[in-house]
Amino acid sequence: MAQFYKVKKKYVQRAGIAMGIVLIGISLVINGLRVNDYKITITKMRNQKDEYFKESENSPITDQEIFRGLLYYDIQPKYKVTAKLKFIDSLSIIKVLRNDGKLTEYSRFAVASFLMDTIEHTVILLKLLNEEEGKLFLPFTDMTNGRQTYRAGRYLDINWKKGQKTTDIDFNLAYNPYCVYNYKYSCPIPPRENFIKAFIEAGEKMIPEQE
Repeated sequence: MAQFYKVKKKYVQRAGIAMGIVLIGISLVINGLRVNDYKITITKMRNQKDEYFKESENSPITDQEIFRGLLYYDIQPKYKVTAKLKFIDSLSIIKVLRNDGKLTEYSRFAVASFLMDTIEHTVILLKLLNEEEGKLFLPFTDMTNGRQTYRAGRYLDINWKKGQKTTDIDFNLAYNPYCVYNYKYSCPIPPRENFIKAFIEAGEKMIPEQE
């Protein structure tokens, strides 16, 4: 009888291990599908933007006939991070300089802290004084500027819901200001406190030369 239970226990353990392997496999497949769906969604957004830049009368592109599309980094899920928010209680106003010398007033809404490659970074999320609730702005610079990305920095739009103490920051959605494509546009210059000491190899690159 004791031998029977030993054998039974042995098979139960093997079955448990096999089931664990199956569950891990299923989890990997599901995660793979999620990553694939995520990449498809970002790709569609990029294609739609290219179409808008190519066809719209409101496009910042000065010569739409030769425009063949924007240049992007490959989509990498690691550049979508969850940031902890530390709200700035008092109304803290920052005057952000624009490329034409004008100033725009924003409120410092929250300090956002996130990990990237095990290193913690912090940025300030801004809000226009007359902007609707939940629409935040992150102008930032990083160590790719002047190399593969616009030297003055890039932008991100952040959606935040009241009550949330965290928010997603997806650098795969980082985009260039319109003044990159047309000098007639006035664009905010990212404040020094939003320099990220890392190579953010995600989102839009400098526009390629197009003939």
